[in-house]
Amino acid sequence: MYKVLFLILFINHAHGFRLNTNIGAGFGSRKVSISVTSNSTCTNAGISKEELLNIAMDGAKKYWNKVATADIEVTNGGIYQTSDSKFLTEKLCAEDDTTACDSSTSVPVVSNIVIACNNNTTDNFPNSQYLALTAPVKISGRNIKGSVILINDSASTSFASLSTAEKESVLAHEIGHALGLGHSNKDHALMYYLNSSKMERLSQDDIDGLTYLYPTAIENCSPLFGGIIDKKDPPSFNTNFPKAFMIGLSVCFFILFFYKLFTQSIKIPRPLDPN
Repeated sequence: MYKVLFLILFINHAHGFRLNTNIGAGFGSRKVSISVTSNSTCTNAGISKEELLNIAMDGAKKYWNKVATADIEVTNGGIYQTSDSKFLTEKLCAEDDTTACDSSTSVPVVSNIVIACNNNTTDNFPNSQYLALTAPVKISGRNIKGSVILINDSASTSFASLSTAEKESVLAHEIGHALGLGHSNKDHALMYYLNSSKMERLSQDDIDGLTYLYPTAIENCSPLFGGIIDKKDPPSFNTNFPKAFMIGLSVCFFILFFYKLFTQSIKIPRPLDPN
């Protein structure tokens, strides 16, 4: 019985999700707002900034905000007031504690998640197949401070030809990157690097990735009882691991203790010897 109990507690399954940073960074806050820059005309992308924000929020609510095991909520931050043209023309550069970006040639640093329509075909969108591009633009330690999503607004963009539902899933895919998720190697996942515009729901792998970055209180046991992380790009355990390990160990101890106590307290009478 003990062996069966341990097998149940420690059963594993393989994950395909990857993280957007090599340190497994995510937003420190459990509420992250999403905005669209006020100077984004999105002419070639064929969408207004107000419509872009609405579709992004629809995607966040349909996909990420519905993950019950993840303590994260994407909220509507409205229009991000700015006249900085670098959002529209410059390259997207991911900056962290060890990498500095040239502020004169890079998209500006922001807080939370900001979307802009960008037409830079040299650094961001070399061809029409690139619908959007996302990166954290400021990381402090293990916390993402801000991420930028760029929509391809170049003359050759194919974003305008997408249906509303396809735009919604593309934006949801990019929001996943903004929150700290990388590409999954599961072809049925929203975070798979191809066909994100055709996904209608999150896969278990998407859910596992978001839960890993933003665990709820009950999911803090996941580092002990969780699955095997893909060795090609293993996420680092977050700072909750020591606490999670002790919680998981305590749960295991108490289950075994009460099981032993219960089995010892039940005495089944032996049948009388007929002889």
